Amino acid sequence: MSKSFTSLPAVLAFSLCSLSVQAQPHGPAPQHPPMPSRPGLAGQYVVEGQVQRMLINPYGEVDGLRLKDGTIVKFPPHMAEELLAAVKVGDAVRVIGRAQTRGTVQAEAIVQTASGRTVYEQPPVVGEGRVLPPHLRAQRLQTQQVEGRIDTVLTGPRGEANGVILSDGSIVRFPPESLRISVQPGAAFAASGMGTRNEFGTSLEAVSMGTTLAALQPLYDRAQ
Repeated sequence: MSKSFTSLPAVLAFSLCSLSVQAQPHGPAPQHPPMPSRPGLAGQYVVEGQVQRMLINPYGEVDGLRLKDGTIVKFPPHMAEELLAAVKVGDAVRVIGRAQTRGTVQAEAIVQTASGRTVYEQPPVVGEGRVLPPHLRAQRLQTQQVEGRIDTVLTGPRGEANGVILSDGSIVRFPPESLRISVQPGAAFAASGMGTRNEFGTSLEAVSMGTTLAALQPLYDRAQ
């Protein structure tokens, strides 16, 4: 086997009033059979592996995959329906995209290896509805608390830590500048915030973080 998350600053400001990876290639990309043609894919990074779990953002939308070897694959949440129709947990996949940091790939195409079915990243279709504004999307979120050991540290395009996956699969997102504790695989971690729990697991945007639920520290000033 070789080798996006939506910021919620406006949602958190709204919610606080009521709340008081890394896959940089290790060498030249391996050779593979020809892929379905699409402009812009030539020469990009290719990763193959087995899907271990679907990743979700705090709204509960699938926005990527975690492969069995630990590779994090990012994919736009507006493509979740197409991705879920093509790929299931346990499937072997081939990912074509751009390596962001070691262990993390921004996918432009995801291929279900057995069937050859391919999902390409595409922008939202104009005229097919609009995204709800933050204050309305916030109504979909619920208070969530998680505690455990860090399995994977999630990163942004410049390698900045902006989330973690715990050993039970729970996903916590946070602004990089808000970090007040060390986040390393194996470290104790706890968080409270706003998010979603569904068939894919739990995901939340942290309002407070710490090493245990009893030692949580707020990330934001309380609304006056």
